[in-house]
Amino acid sequence: MPTAKDTPPNQSDQAAARQVTAPLAAVTRRRFMKGILLGSAGLAVAAGGTFAVLRRSPVDQLPVPDGIQHLSQSEYHLFRRAIEVLLPLAGSALTPVSEVPVLANIDAMIGTLPAHIRKDVASGLMLFDNAAVVSGWHGRRFVDLEEADAVAYFDRWSRGSVIQRTMNTVIKQFVYVSYWRDPKTWPPVEFDGPVSDRWGIAYLGNAPLPEEADA
Repeated sequence: MPTAKDTPPNQSDQAAARQVTAPLAAVTRRRFMKGILLGSAGLAVAAGGTFAVLRRSPVDQLPVPDGIQHLSQSEYHLFRRAIEVLLPLAGSALTPVSEVPVLANIDAMIGTLPAHIRKDVASGLMLFDNAAVVSGWHGRRFVDLEEADAVAYFDRWSRGSVIQRTMNTVIKQFVYVSYWRDPKTWPPVEFDGPVSDRWGIAYLGNAPLPEEADA
C-alpha cells in the first residue's frame, strides 16, 4: 500500500491544493460559514434529540494510519468512503486505487492549506458527512451509506445550495486530483504528462469563479 513518503514534493502539493479549493474563492468566507452554521442548526432541529445517536458510526472506532498527519479521524474515513464511491475502478483497465496513494496525497494537500481555508474545508466536510443523517432520511452518516445511496447523495449536493455545490465539488476534486496526479495512472489513458512540466511553464493559479446570487 502506498504511503505518505510516496507523495510528490511540497510545491506540487501546494499547487494541487490551490486547484482543489478554488471553488471556495467563489463564495465569501462570511457567507460560507453562515451557510455551514445554518446547515448544522438545521440538522439538530430535523433530527431532534436522536441526532447524537444517529451520527454514531462503526468507523469512529477504526484507527487512522500512522502516515496520515493532517486529516482528522472523521475526515480520513470520509475521504476513504468517497474514494470507494467516486473511483469504482474494479474490472476496468485503469490503475487500481490500491496502487495509488490517494489518501496520502489528500493528506499532503490538506497540510499545505492556509489556516482559514483549512478551517472552512473542515467545517464543510463535517456538514457533508453528518447531513446524510437527515438528507433523504438515511438515518446514518455519509461514511456508512451504501454505494447507491452515496452516489445519490453526491448527486443531490451537486444540485443543492451554493454551499452544498461547493463542498460537492471540493470533495470530488480532492479525490480525482489525488488519483490522477500520480504518474502510475497515466499509461492506461495514454497520457505522457502535463505539457507545463515538459515545457517548463510556471503554474499561475486559478481564476475565481463568479459568485452566485442564491444562498
